[in-house]
Amino acid sequence: MKKDDTNMAERIWDKFLTEKDKEIYQLAGYGKRGGFGKRPALFIIDVQYNFCGDEPGETQQEGLKTYRTHCGEAGWNAVPHIERLMLIARARNLPIFYTQSERRADMLDSGVQVGKNHRGTEKTSQEGSHATQTVAPLAPRPQDILIGKRKPSAFFGTMFMSHLNFLDVDTLILTGCTSSGCLRATAVDAYSFNFKTIIPEETAFDRFEASHAMSLFDINSKYADVIPTDEVAAYLEGITPREA
Repeated sequence: MKKDDTNMAERIWDKFLTEKDKEIYQLAGYGKRGGFGKRPALFIIDVQYNFCGDEPGETQQEGLKTYRTHCGEAGWNAVPHIERLMLIARARNLPIFYTQSERRADMLDSGVQVGKNHRGTEKTSQEGSHATQTVAPLAPRPQDILIGKRKPSAFFGTMFMSHLNFLDVDTLILTGCTSSGCLRATAVDAYSFNFKTIIPEETAFDRFEASHAMSLFDINSKYADVIPTDEVAAYLEGITPREA
């Protein structure tokens, strides 16, 4: 398989691709870099306790007893990489967005979602609870922007686009989870709205290894650049700080 220009010798999805997949990828021209713009924003998607667990070191099997959305060690492994980018963005006064993914007590605002999981009615996504708070190392500040969402994409039924327009953002750096769910849905919509879209690979996570790898493959093929966090950090460090 022809490698794209990320300077990564082996990609996380390579072991899941057939030889025909690799041939078609090359022949069809997928995976070209879309590149960065000039006015980025960082977005931290669903890095909450109900996705990461209450503390590092807990096995996913044990964590699932409490939180049905638990993603295991992958969540806490991503946190330091996200924190690194968050601190750079703060130092340059760049916009930082968070999703506030939570539900009202009667779960009515989940809609049909409760019917797609045997544990869908559990109250581990209730608004105002510890479970739905962003993990402490990434806690938002008052000046950061919280996007309340009830569906996978942060664009669906929210004020997200309005904020992006007001702040004149042209590049979205998406981090968090899950690669096959909310991160992917937001990336596809960002692409559809013509934003330069970047996913630092080490900052993304999912509960299923195969879903994570193949979702990043699909996203990198068609919708966004899935690239090393080091490269994204270097890009952000080169951005001129925004005025307050």
